Amino acid sequence: MTVAAVSLILSVPAGASAKTTTVESYPVSSGVTYSHYTHAGTNHVNHLQVNLNDPYTKLSVGLPSPLAKTDATTNLANRDSKDGNRVVGAVNASFFDMKSGLPIYLISQGNEIVNGGAISSSPDYYVSQPIAFGVMKDGRAEIDHFNFNVSINHGGTDYKMTGLNRERQAGETIVFTPQYLSKNTNSNEFGIEIVVDTGSPITSTYYGQQLTGNVVKVRDYGSKEKVEIPSTGFVISAHGERALERLKGIKQGDSVSLSITIDDKWKDSEFMLASGPMLLKDGKPNITMNTSNWRAKAMTARTAIAISKDKKQVHLVTVDSRNGYSSGMTLTQFANYLASQGYDRALNFDGGGSTTMGIRKHGSNTVVLGNRTTNSSQRKVSAIVEAVSTAPVSDPAVISVSRGQVGEVLVGATVPLTLNYVLDAYYNPLKADSSVVEVTSEKGKLKGAGMGYTALEAGDDRVSVTYGAASQSFPVKVVDAPAKLTISPSTSKIDPGSTVSFKVNATDAQGKPIIYSPEQVQWGVTGNIGTISSSGVFKASSVPGSGKVTASLGTKTVSVSIDLSDGTSAFKDIPADHAYYTEIRYLKDHGYIKGDIDGKFNPGQTLSREHAAVILSRVFNVDTTNAGAQKFSDVPSTHRYYNEINAIANAGLVGGSDGKFNPTGQLTRAQMAAILVKAYELKGESTKKFKDVPPTHWAYKQIHILANHGITTGNEKGNFEPNKPVNRAQFSAFLYRSMTK
Repeated sequence: MTVAAVSLILSVPAGASAKTTTVESYPVSSGVTYSHYTHAGTNHVNHLQVNLNDPYTKLSVGLPSPLAKTDATTNLANRDSKDGNRVVGAVNASFFDMKSGLPIYLISQGNEIVNGGAISSSPDYYVSQPIAFGVMKDGRAEIDHFNFNVSINHGGTDYKMTGLNRERQAGETIVFTPQYLSKNTNSNEFGIEIVVDTGSPITSTYYGQQLTGNVVKVRDYGSKEKVEIPSTGFVISAHGERALERLKGIKQGDSVSLSITIDDKWKDSEFMLASGPMLLKDGKPNITMNTSNWRAKAMTARTAIAISKDKKQVHLVTVDSRNGYSSGMTLTQFANYLASQGYDRALNFDGGGSTTMGIRKHGSNTVVLGNRTTNSSQRKVSAIVEAVSTAPVSDPAVISVSRGQVGEVLVGATVPLTLNYVLDAYYNPLKADSSVVEVTSEKGKLKGAGMGYTALEAGDDRVSVTYGAASQSFPVKVVDAPAKLTISPSTSKIDPGSTVSFKVNATDAQGKPIIYSPEQVQWGVTGNIGTISSSGVFKASSVPGSGKVTASLGTKTVSVSIDLSDGTSAFKDIPADHAYYTEIRYLKDHGYIKGDIDGKFNPGQTLSREHAAVILSRVFNVDTTNAGAQKFSDVPSTHRYYNEINAIANAGLVGGSDGKFNPTGQLTRAQMAAILVKAYELKGESTKKFKDVPPTHWAYKQIHILANHGITTGNEKGNFEPNKPVNRAQFSAFLYRSMTK
């Protein structure tokens, strides 16, 4: 199987709405594809497409054991996953009682009835009509009405029961068989209970079952005696005036028969799950509940199962509801969305906090959470629908490797590779052995070197990485020099005896970094001005002089002029060994900062907003000669920095609040972050977050963009202290790093 035949990126299914954008899509098995979409810009939708035409693909129902013991969707899926029966995706299924943990509606596997279920009498509830999803005996999926009937016969008269093996409610007549979760019926005293013994063990309860026995006991109305369900019989439990009137003639010793039936189309089905409401029929919205009811109108998370017209394509669909991430949908919106995807029929499953999708990711057999649940953790549920792969483990067909760096490679540099995973033709993960990996070059300009490759000569080439029959390749361009090479800092004035760490920035013609090894940079010094180490650390001579620091990378050499001054510091209170000497000296040499009239910089003094405005006006060389009309009520035209404040405000670098600038107010570290991110158009947030900057903080994004660019690292406790005033030295450092990043 070629790599092209198992492409990991798939297009949006035919019929998908133009409002739907694919975030990611890939096969999790030979017959199941997982996709994540955004819809209408406000919702995140997760989707498992299950192809029942695939010989190695099936659907099954996952249930807790015992039935009342709920569990998380991914836990149930992983419990059921094993060789030859790999669960590759799952969603929460039908509704359940939050108190007892039991499913509310009919569930069966084969003809075996797992849960008798109920149907609501009011269309204000989700399930007021008997509708189920199932896989029929011919292997096709179905969503349709069903007719489930439990009845008894006494003296030639049939009496229809209202339920099977579930708690008796008001006005109901329930039949309990030995497969009930308890040995006793646990019905209250406000009814009668009739115990029937057939004389033979009843080992299952199933569709088509016919049982006949004799009444061995009648518990009268008002009795609190617990009634035990015989292993060889069943119990009829009745409540309500009508039921009591109908059954009052049944006496001890009478013959009573029990009949359990379902429509022929549902008999012998692989499984069926009752739920509701129906959402689609014949490709159009068809909601079988009152859509003006609050349950239907709620904007919440939703889960549904849908089928194609030929009943061989099944779609498990969830839409998330999480603050700031996904808004959720009403039932009408959900039905409209499903119709826009081209599905033929769809049935609603439990939603809200229960909405969960689990998926198998490449390289692992573990089912993990695929969507974002409404709560921080998965809700435990009573039933799930599982997409299962029965495919055998086969030979390698897919290999995934990643490069430590991507870009043009300098001759002599080595690029490491990471082996992510190896899959067989059915996307089953194989145990990966990096020693089996072969790295080859198409044109010989590169050479495989273990889990990596080394550039030998300039030119275009292609690297192939193989693992048995599995292969991955990618183009590589080798260069003998970067298109652009610069040295930073670019300062030319250095105090005698001081130390400066120089670095190079090597990029291609588009400004993207090229790949090289640090030891490939050759540093040098011209003139009797000091020495420089192989890592770029320059130690200035103790006597004044001038010269250059040079850096060579490949065939390109650049230099920066060095002028050793007469020993005077940047400011009286900023000696050469000051932590921020280079940064402050750079800003002073370029005329961005002036210091105080006493010749000092006072690095620990907090920076006012007006002084920050003045510095920024110099850095960005804004026109301060035409400041225009007054912008802030607290900065009149007579203010000493009126021109500078108005100029940078006009440039969009700073703003005010309620029409005021607060010029003498202290500039906070958060405000500084916002200014620098906007001014230098910085992008991309750091994945590592500061402990004291919650997502709700107004400058959360800007602070973590600074961190992503290495402009700030926070303190040793992992804090940024966003509301703390920034001092002059800190501002100088942040500004310098932003300018020279």
